[in-house]
Formats: sequence, structure tokens, C-alpha cells
Amino acid sequence: MNNKHLGRIILFGTCVLACLLILQVYWFRKAFDVAEKQFDHSVQVALKRVADSVARNPEVKKLSSNFYFVVTSSQLDSELLDDQLQKEFLVRSLNLDYELGVYNAHDDTLVYGNYISATQPTSAPEDTAREASTDEKNFAVYFPKKNSFVAAQLDIWIFSTLALLLMMGFFAYAIYSLLRERKFAALKNDFINNMTHEFKTPVTNVRIAGEILKKKIPEPDNLHVYVDILLKENESLRQKIDQVLLGASVDYVRRPTLEVVHVHQLIRECVEAFQLKVQERNGSLIVELHAERNTAILADRELLAQAISNLIDNAEKYSRQRPNILIRTSDCREGIAIHIVDEGIGIDRSMRTKVFEKFFRVRSGDVHDVKGFGLGLSFVKSVIRSHRGKVNLLSELHKGTAVQIILPAA
Repeated sequence: MNNKHLGRIILFGTCVLACLLILQVYWFRKAFDVAEKQFDHSVQVALKRVADSVARNPEVKKLSSNFYFVVTSSQLDSELLDDQLQKEFLVRSLNLDYELGVYNAHDDTLVYGNYISATQPTSAPEDTAREASTDEKNFAVYFPKKNSFVAAQLDIWIFSTLALLLMMGFFAYAIYSLLRERKFAALKNDFINNMTHEFKTPVTNVRIAGEILKKKIPEPDNLHVYVDILLKENESLRQKIDQVLLGASVDYVRRPTLEVVHVHQLIRECVEAFQLKVQERNGSLIVELHAERNTAILADRELLAQAISNLIDNAEKYSRQRPNILIRTSDCREGIAIHIVDEGIGIDRSMRTKVFEKFFRVRSGDVHDVKGFGLGLSFVKSVIRSHRGKVNLLSELHKGTAVQIILPAA
């Protein structure tokens, strides 16, 4: 995953979560307003019923969100008023603390004040006569914990908000972990690249020394056998180093350095490197360059050559006996098509989509005898995609495989 693609994922995920959070806050506020209106309605109905029982034509005023003033202009028994308010509030499930204040009607001075707990039991009215003032009075009710009570009615909204915040935290942690793993992966790849390049220098020196030694040894001397073994094993070691280097580059194919590449010339160079290997197995490597348009394209010569070489190498390795390989080019609507066809062991239909996965190797028939790490086709797909091209694979078990590369015109 390149930095640009990862950046888009992070940006898209952040935008989605931000939108969800904004919607959640909006609907939570809407739900809170509805619950607050319901609370206000229940309180006013309860206060009106109590006021109607002690006065004619009382008036209930809401002075703030949690403060209500009731104009009765009549005589009030403070303790009886407490009992009636508690009963009315409990009937409407208004089980919360409140403060009651009784005021003189003519000067609004407080003559009675009491904090009523929601857990305080209502007392039954006594038969004994209560002391009542002859002055006209009004009363007020204040709910100090009104917001907490209303919010508690929205438990499902609070739970969904917490779940959303938890999801946002998990997303942030996942992105942080991903970026940290990418950093470690980049360090690992740099280490592998440096080590393999360091290994390639002595391997090249051994090959050169072996070839010089082989020329110096007289023809009938049996030392030729040992020199051939030395050169063969050295070549095997070089291939293993290239495969490890390829494995590191599959994680992140560098951005192509575009230049004008003549596809036919590049194919000839790739084929030349495999001619001797195919001839040693009495096979054939046929090249049919039929494309006439768009044979010169903008591409990364090194990456494209490695991708084509990987496909030719697979065609040779997965042929049972004599490798008969056909490499053909043709014109297509998108640009130029490169076909690499073999008569090898083929791939089962159920595994065709998996062969482009990193480290995947088919484990059936004689395929397990072929050495490799399952990186070649994954690398090919990454390279062709970086060139805005496509890779198609057609294969039938025991009959062969055809890989088509489509590269866009310059």
C-alpha cells in the first residue's frame, strides 16, 4: 500500500467518523430537546393540578429552564403543599429532587423554603388543623438536577455516543499501529536491500574468478568438473539473492521512472537471457512480434524487464519436460498486449485468482518440486499496475498457461 493510497484511506475514514460524530451530536441534542419539553409539560401539568386545588384561576410561569413560579394569591399550607407536589410528581414519574419556596404575594418575600429529596416519602395529611397564614401567598419550585434527570432518560443515546467515541479511538489506534508497522517494514526492506546488494558483489567476483580459472585450466584436466560445480552453485546463490531482493520489493514497488521504452527490443533482451536455459532442456522459445502501433511506450525499463523475465522464468520452470514457450505481441484498444504462453502444468481454476497473492504457491502435482517463494506473479501485478496496465491469466490444468499484459499507449 503506497503512501498516497494510505493517505486517502485515513482521510476518508476520518471524514466518515467526523460526519457520524456530528450527526450523533445533532440527534442527541434533538432528543434532549424533546425530553426537556416533555419534562416541562409534565411539571407544568403537575403544578397546575396542585394550584387548582388551592386557588381559583392560578397561573403557572416558567422563569427559567428549571425554575417555575405559581401565582395563587391565596392562603397556602406549606406542609400540605409539599405532600401534594410530591404525589403529583411521582404520578408523572418525575422522581427527582426539588426545592419548594412559598412567598408573600404582596412583596415576594420568602416565608417558607424546603429542599425535597426524591427519596423522601410523602407524608399523609394529618387530621389536626394546620396553622395557616391569612396572607395571600404564591409558591415556586426549583429543580437543581433537572439536566441530569433529562439526560438520564436518553440512556440509549448516551450508549451509542460512547460506542461511537470508542470506535473513533479504535480507528485512531489502528492508524497509529499501521503507520508504525509501515515504518518497521520500510526499515526491514532497507536492511534486506542493503544486505542483498552487499552479497551480490562477492558473488559476482566469485563468478568472474571461476570463469577465468576455467579458461586457464587445460581441457583434459578433471578440475573443469569442480569449476563447473562452483559456477553452477554460484549462479544458484545469485538467483536466491535476487529472489530475496524481489521479496522485499514486492511490499512496495518504487514509483516508475518513466522513459521511452521500445517494447520489442526489451522483449528480445529478456528472451536472450533465457535462450541457453531453454535449449539445455531441448525446448523452444518462439517470439512473434506482431504489434505495429504503440510499440514505443513510457515505462520504467528496469521494472518492466524484471516483470517480463519473471513470466518467462515461470513458463520455463513449470514446464514438465521440454519447455515450449511463445511470446507474442499484438495491438489492442488500450495500447499494446504482450502474451506469454507455455505448455506447462497449468493452474487449477479455483487457484487462478490466488496466484497473484504474495507468497502463494500451488501445492499439487509436480509443482512442489519447483523452487521459489511465490513472489514472482505478485511482483508482476504490482509493476503492471504501477504502469496503469492490466494482467490477465488464462490457464487449464495439465495443458498450459497464458498470461496477457496490457500496457497503455504513451
